[in-house]
Amino acid sequence: MRRGRKFYLDKQNAKIAGVCAGLADYLEWDLKFVRILWVIATILWSPVMITAYVVIAWLVDPKPDVGFASASPSAPWPTDPAAPRRRLVDVRDRFYRLEDRLQSLERVVTSPAYRIDRELKA
Repeated sequence: MRRGRKFYLDKQNAKIAGVCAGLADYLEWDLKFVRILWVIATILWSPVMITAYVVIAWLVDPKPDVGFASASPSAPWPTDPAAPRRRLVDVRDRFYRLEDRLQSLERVVTSPAYRIDRELKA
């Protein structure tokens, strides 16, 4: 799972309401595997699993069309025009956080106190 990701019903790959397809997309698992697990769980705990399926299908929103890449080769890019900009901003922010961590690590390792501690422990 990626951070900041939201669970949606996947109506495009749905058999009934898109709960298993949405769950597979959210967990980044194979759709067939999720469906087989759901069928097995439904056989073992029918009332609980059927109720859970109905409640999830009723409460969870369907996946929006904007911002999600199509699986077809004719449209490999997201349809949201702001998506590349957001990705660039996310990568830049991550880079700056990593740069700050690296600088703080360098300050500790290159400080005289680090050398003295290392010599005393040896």
